[in-house]
Amino acid sequence: MGDLNWIRYGPVAQDSLVRRLEWRQEPGDEVVLDISLAAPLWGYRARWNRNDLLLDIRRPPPIDRGHPLKDRLIVVDPGHPPAGATGPTGLAERSANLAVALRLRDLLRNAGARVIMTREQDTPVDLWSRVKLADSVDADLLVSIHNNALPDGVNPFTNNGTSVFYNHPRSLPLARAIQTALVRQLGLRDLGVARADLALARPAWMPAVLCEGLFMILPDQEHALRTPEGQEAYAKGVEEGIESYLRDVAAQLAGQRGAK
Repeated sequence: MGDLNWIRYGPVAQDSLVRRLEWRQEPGDEVVLDISLAAPLWGYRARWNRNDLLLDIRRPPPIDRGHPLKDRLIVVDPGHPPAGATGPTGLAERSANLAVALRLRDLLRNAGARVIMTREQDTPVDLWSRVKLADSVDADLLVSIHNNALPDGVNPFTNNGTSVFYNHPRSLPLARAIQTALVRQLGLRDLGVARADLALARPAWMPAVLCEGLFMILPDQEHALRTPEGQEAYAKGVEEGIESYLRDVAAQLAGQRGAK
């Protein structure tokens, strides 16, 4: 990792995000870095440049408390294809996800956000390409739309509900805000939020979540996904959750500035 006995801070006027950096040697070859930040962590990524480990730390974007979605760049990912679940009357998850995601796109744009879709047709897109797109445009958030199923032998009538998944701790507040709004809009059982080692959320250096709104293997929930009303309720829950999350971050940042 190089010589950690030397730690140099840049000019405060240039970048005041990193307040303090400390390190300690663990048993064996492990070194732990503790970084104190002046603002909430929005994301980070690490990479090697020859023998140097470079750590990029992302600060929160500027958020308008009155209009938190204004000018925010959000990548919306309609999950699948390939693969995906199929409803009892043949509705493919890829089609249901796309229908909800397109409505979400319109809601976010109407609220002032900039939105990029990972796909707008029923064409296969691999997982890495979805994350790479969000990374290449420097998106503020990455939100993936899915609908759930269960393996054979598990009763969906007693195990269904709404849930949101995340990977990095920084994405947990976003997951919670969307989960709260989704449950309110869809009126389904609250299965809570959960951390999962997801290929879409794990490498993202912005807050990223995966939503499982309905269990499309149940006839009534598959039917809801076929209707404009059901698609709108799902999309509205996600949009409200994103807006609530951004508003909370804006308030937190304003409170930190006021405390200085």
